[in-house]
Amino acid sequence: PTSFFSLPVLEILYLNNNDLIGSIPPEISNAPALLDLFLGSNLLSGTIPEVSPGALLTLEGLRLSFNNLTGTMPSSICALRNNLLPPGNLICLHADCSSIPPDTPEITCMDGCCTQCTHG
Repeated sequence: PTSFFSLPVLEILYLNNNDLIGSIPPEISNAPALLDLFLGSNLLSGTIPEVSPGALLTLEGLRLSFNNLTGTMPSSICALRNNLLPPGNLICLHADCSSIPPDTPEITCMDGCCTQCTHG
């Protein structure tokens, strides 16, 4: 449920390998203390939502690999990775941004944004 992201003390949410379906809710921006969000190895689809300005500044780890996500990694998430203003703390950003030719990556990451690209 998206209400998880409204919990003021939510720091770690590991939901890897849970057969989750649907899209990543934009409410992830509502988690003020979130350090790690691991959503890898599920059945998530759609695009990755933008993060609201000033949100997720505490986020250190975001793992989205091995899903069915498509599109471009939002610039607001890359800004957290690249320590742009406001400064972000995102150290680990995993996504399906690698491919084996002639396939194209599921997620397009700007240079310096994703720390690990996998072939989902």
